[in-house]
Amino acid sequence: MAAKEKKVKKKKSWFRRILKWTGYTILFLIAAIIIIPIVFKDEIKEMVLDEVNTMLKADVEIKDFDLTFLSTFPNVTIQLYDVSVTGRTEYKGVKLAEIKQIEAHVGLWDVIGGDQIEIDEVHITDATFDVRVSPDGKANYDIVIPTDQLPEDKQAEPSNFKLSLQEYSLSNINLVYDDQAGDMYAKIKNLNHTGSGDLTEKVVDFVTSTTMDELTYEMEGLSYLSKVKTKADATLLMEFGETNSKFTLKENNFELNNFHFGIDGFYEMLADHDQMDLKLNAKEITFKDLLSLVPSFYQSGYESMIAKGNVQMGGEVKGRMDDKNMPGWDFGLNVNKAKIQYQGLPGAISNITIKAGSKFAGGENLDKMTLDVDKFHADFVGNVIDARLKMRNPLTDPLLDSKLLAKINLATLGKVMPLAEGESYKGKLNADVVVNGRMSALEREDYEAFKALGTLELFDMLYKSKDLAEDVAISSMVFRFSPKNLALEKLNATMGKSDFAMTGTIDNYMGYIFRDELLKGDFTFNSNNLDLDQLMGASTSSAPAAASTSSAPAAATSSEEGEPFLIPENVDFNLNTSIKKIKYNGIDVNNVSGNVNMKEEVASLNNMTMQTMGGTVGLKGSYNTKDHNKPGIDFGYNLKDIDIQTLAKNFVSIDKLAPIAKYTKGKISSNLEMKSSLTKGLEPIYSSLTGGGDLFTNMVTVSGFEPLTKLGEELKISKLANQTIKDVKAKFKFTDGKVVLSPFNVMLSGIDTRVEGSTSFEQAIDYKMTMNIPKEMIPAGMIKLAEQGLSKVNGVVPKLNLGSIPDVIPVKALVGGTVLKPKITTDFKESLLKATGNLKDNLVDKGKELVDKAKDSIKGIVNDKVEEVKEDLNAKKQEILDKGQKEADKVKAEAKKLADQARQEGENACDAAYKEAGSNPIKKKAADVTCKQAKKTAENKAKKIEDEAQKKADGVMSDARERADKIK
Repeated sequence: MAAKEKKVKKKKSWFRRILKWTGYTILFLIAAIIIIPIVFKDEIKEMVLDEVNTMLKADVEIKDFDLTFLSTFPNVTIQLYDVSVTGRTEYKGVKLAEIKQIEAHVGLWDVIGGDQIEIDEVHITDATFDVRVSPDGKANYDIVIPTDQLPEDKQAEPSNFKLSLQEYSLSNINLVYDDQAGDMYAKIKNLNHTGSGDLTEKVVDFVTSTTMDELTYEMEGLSYLSKVKTKADATLLMEFGETNSKFTLKENNFELNNFHFGIDGFYEMLADHDQMDLKLNAKEITFKDLLSLVPSFYQSGYESMIAKGNVQMGGEVKGRMDDKNMPGWDFGLNVNKAKIQYQGLPGAISNITIKAGSKFAGGENLDKMTLDVDKFHADFVGNVIDARLKMRNPLTDPLLDSKLLAKINLATLGKVMPLAEGESYKGKLNADVVVNGRMSALEREDYEAFKALGTLELFDMLYKSKDLAEDVAISSMVFRFSPKNLALEKLNATMGKSDFAMTGTIDNYMGYIFRDELLKGDFTFNSNNLDLDQLMGASTSSAPAAASTSSAPAAATSSEEGEPFLIPENVDFNLNTSIKKIKYNGIDVNNVSGNVNMKEEVASLNNMTMQTMGGTVGLKGSYNTKDHNKPGIDFGYNLKDIDIQTLAKNFVSIDKLAPIAKYTKGKISSNLEMKSSLTKGLEPIYSSLTGGGDLFTNMVTVSGFEPLTKLGEELKISKLANQTIKDVKAKFKFTDGKVVLSPFNVMLSGIDTRVEGSTSFEQAIDYKMTMNIPKEMIPAGMIKLAEQGLSKVNGVVPKLNLGSIPDVIPVKALVGGTVLKPKITTDFKESLLKATGNLKDNLVDKGKELVDKAKDSIKGIVNDKVEEVKEDLNAKKQEILDKGQKEADKVKAEAKKLADQARQEGENACDAAYKEAGSNPIKKKAADVTCKQAKKTAENKAKKIEDEAQKKADGVMSDARERADKIK
């Protein structure tokens, strides 16, 4: 038989195979897209939290977390929602950042199997940043833990994440930067910024785009930018080498309001210094563009303004910058034949001329910089302003050569500038001032070598505005310049019913301007009538809650953003005040006199007296702003015969300190001293309140005070609810958020009562009352029950004379709860039964009396011998205590030496920092911060040494006392 032929299988087409495996691949990818986020979500979240908790000294909260790559395949998108970063140490509770969403793009294979995840995109949306630097240089953004302070197992461990950015963005960002050490402040509203370019490359074109709705920047008390709308588009050529990084500006455009400019050049970071060559390109700006940087022009009628004139503006910064050297600069502004006119107004500001500039060649000696305003001139409607300024050697021996000439009819302002509805000016302003000389002449008191003369005068001024309750009228003001001081020779003004006059002097104004030295002032303020209700637009029927005693030590108010009013550090101003009559919140205050001093960030009230509320008031105290974030008060008053109802009605703090006041009628005298930290809104932080005082009244009536009403109900003595109290003398103190009343005696409706306890500032009450209730005030039913009990006792033991019910029954009452919902408990029933001769208790008492007499006769014999032994034991105890005291004194003496050494180290660090700074102003600023920090660190170290020594010394003495006590 012939072999059977083998059956040949038909091969599948290659096209079908491709379709098959393509389908498998697509199914695999779809499955991966679904599964990977689920599998790795928790693992990546733990990596994120582990990273931040290991590396940061701040509390990081992430409310939600997501992982996807549906829209960014093949990259994975990590999304963090509602992220907050909150400080722990000096800035405990302060939120550095609140971020609605953070999105990061990472590689898929990094997520699946990598030990380290590379981040190539980051996007932050809807965030608020609150950046702060304290006066001693501590920043709330300094939250990264140094590597050498990490746990040992983390020091060598690489980060879970690596930044390899190619793109990032910030959307809807609001930021506040408050640097109190550098005296800088910035606020940005609605920042939007993008950046793109492969930062993993050594050479990259990095493209950025930025917009801000508002940019505000202030430094050393000067406002450089105020709510400026900002836009910036720039491409940077970034070149990263082994020892240098260079950034070259390519295409770029910057806009500040309507001011458009560009910057050409580069900035290079080298190993030991930085090198730069940057030029301002503002060739195409117009005069109107320049005026958009001036808030008074830009924020009022800018669109309808017609501004013409020739403008030339240029500047460059070039050279080396390091610890000793500064780059050179050359900036100049020239405005010629300029004119400003608003549509609809008859006049114009014309012949505007500005020629100004500043130069520095570069190098170590900043004293060679120059500042010149060769000419500043403007005419309008017959008025003229003419000024010039020249400054040389600002760091060593400043030379100032300046002149100001102005003659202005204020009534013509409305002809050249748009005024608000209802706004108008009248009066004459004249200025003719010349200042020419060097600072050294003033230091030598060689006033002939320093020329400063002229006056600034204002006559018959009248200002009206719908924003003011009354018109402001200044009949005369004369400010006179001299080498020695600036003198306010007179200022006479009225506003509504109010009048005031002021004179004074300001000394060392040149030292203040050029060297930040102490500025001294001495003023006198007089007024016949000061109607503050009218000046503030308040009516006499306004709510009394508007007043608060918390502001009494200093007339300080918070800013619109809730920041505290800060007293300048380098001023010493005295204001002596005499006011015949003040009206405030409907209260008449007469014969006000006293002194207000502002010095070293503290405002003080001295010997302030006044007559008001039916009596006299004396005030003293201070408002301290050395801690800019938490100001404090140290305040005291002396009240004599003040009407309680008026006091309680007009000062809300009284309701917290003494809630009974608003239910009381009469007069009170009181002394008080208190200290408290304040919130930024200048409200007391009641938990920090310390101090105390006393109060006295001859007679007051109390009606409707719920705790007394409830007490009367509990004791069934209804007249306690409404009564007249005489001759009250009490002392109180503030502690742990409470007003604590020391024990005092008072007659409550004929009941001799001892009162003590406390009221918290949240109105919780805790009082103990010991009441000696007269027999005749006990309800009849209680008396009858007591007499029946007494009769039974006397019938059982006829020979014991237990007496009748006493004339006075001592009763203890506990008053708790709150002022409005008090809770009363008493031992009235128990005290009454005991006083009636309760059988069991009195028999026991009589038995104890007999036993005690027997004991006394025996003790008399034994005591003599005991005293002899005690003398020897006491001598041994004293020997142990003396030895312990000697050892404790030695411990504290050694600690004092170490503490003194620590403080000296701080002083040495200061000296070294200033020596290193030399005459370099930037390094001097840094040295100031270094010095403050070194001294504070040294003081903390010294204090720690002293505290530990005290603790050890206390331990030695405690051990000695314990050993002495064992000797019996």
